[in-house]
Amino acid sequence: ANWAVNDKAEACSALLPGTQLHGTGWSTDLLTESGRFVRASLRGENGQGSSALTVKQQDSATRSCTSGWDNCRATRCCATDGYKCFAKSDDWASCLASCVPGIRPEDPEGLRTPWSCELLEPVEFKGSQIPASFTAPAGSPVDMHGAIRVEGNKLLGKHGQPVRLRGMSLFWSQWSSTYWSEGVVDWLVKDWKVTMIRAAMGVESGGYLESGKIEKQRVVTVVDAAIRNGIYVVIDWHDHHAQSHKDEARAFFDEMASMYGGFPNVFFEIFNEPLQESWSEHIKPYEQVIVSTIRQHTDNLIICGTPTWSQDVELAASDPLQSHNLAYTLHFYATSHKEFLRTKAQVALNMGVALFASEWGTCSADGDGALNLEETRIWMNFLEENHISDANWAVNDKAEACSALLPGTQLPVTGWSTDLLTESGRFVRASLRGELGQGSSKATVEQQHQPTDEAGGRKLAMTLRDEFGESSTTPTAGSEFDDADAGSDDIDNHEDEETLVDGAHGTSSHFALAVALVAASSASRFWA
Repeated sequence: ANWAVNDKAEACSALLPGTQLHGTGWSTDLLTESGRFVRASLRGENGQGSSALTVKQQDSATRSCTSGWDNCRATRCCATDGYKCFAKSDDWASCLASCVPGIRPEDPEGLRTPWSCELLEPVEFKGSQIPASFTAPAGSPVDMHGAIRVEGNKLLGKHGQPVRLRGMSLFWSQWSSTYWSEGVVDWLVKDWKVTMIRAAMGVESGGYLESGKIEKQRVVTVVDAAIRNGIYVVIDWHDHHAQSHKDEARAFFDEMASMYGGFPNVFFEIFNEPLQESWSEHIKPYEQVIVSTIRQHTDNLIICGTPTWSQDVELAASDPLQSHNLAYTLHFYATSHKEFLRTKAQVALNMGVALFASEWGTCSADGDGALNLEETRIWMNFLEENHISDANWAVNDKAEACSALLPGTQLPVTGWSTDLLTESGRFVRASLRGELGQGSSKATVEQQHQPTDEAGGRKLAMTLRDEFGESSTTPTAGSEFDDADAGSDDIDNHEDEETLVDGAHGTSSHFALAVALVAASSASRFWA
């Protein structure tokens, strides 16, 4: 019997501090590293003498199907004859003989929420359907720029000139698979004029670690669509604890780089947002392993995460990874991150490394709160002046300010009309289409629609004076980090969502900077 089912802040506890028992159980992101290991061992997923076989076992034909009332979203098959895997929500499915959409009276009281009854069938990972001989469509971004290479602190195209790519990031794959489709990519290219898309593949919380085949197939769907359209695409290991999943990440990128390394379209983002971990002791050693793995197959661009939710870029610049064609990740959310972060970015650029803003938002760092489009404009000018490529967070309909789509939005045959977009979505679309112009104000977008709190799905937690004396919602240090740690059962209900206290942001022998972010907490969970 393993010690212990507890949330005490010590290494052998199975649960993170403050964890309660949700109606659907504990998702894996509520477990400590010890808890995740022991759970996998008890489930027979580790294998004798191994701690990194979970995903490989999932991908094998011999993986057992789900029994009883366990969640079958990962296996998509049932051990009981005559039963099939039916979905209740985006994070839960069960094996049933039949399913009628709506409330099931036999569900336990307190869990009687509607079932979608979508039939989930086993996924066969088929790999890319793009032939190796495929060439980018004439006049497309990839046709014009070819293979991107890093020279100094800039990305250059085949013509030797700086290239700035612009596009959108998809939301966590396990929670927003509706938009991981060829049709969405096609529409973003046609109407939003994106030249790049980011495939943010979720790793924990029901993502790749539990559903390897499913997540890889989603990635392939998006990457193949990007290649057909002649745009660039980022394969993102969307994880906050990648150093704890090194073997899984290495196997994943070995497969993806082997599959797509011959296409100039494909970039590899190997660590979405490291937390407040040591660059030299934890993040860099992991990333060096993954970089070396990818380099066995391709010289394509690799985007490398940096400490403190990919903000401490100057730390990476002072002790860079050993390879070529590397860029370092800069993430910002305009309401929370202002001149202090641009200063850090400028220091890194001055030290000679390239930056890539693979995720940014118009709102607060928790993905919600009030928009700050004036600060967004300042950021866009900074990125333009320094030739930094960017992807906006996110193509999703979650009821939060940084989502591009209003809740419930699907992709009609004719695409998304602007009245299906949030205020953020309208602003970003106009920016990508070149309709705002450098240094323009937010008036253009506001004139299109008068936003409301209900339409934008925003919950204002508290206001405070920010560094310029304006009123803004409480900033947090992460980006969409709260979604990951909320667990899949809490992804659409953040009424207990707290914000994060973030202290000093990164120091090095070249640069020292401390920024205190004020935060509010509901104390329903604890953050270290």
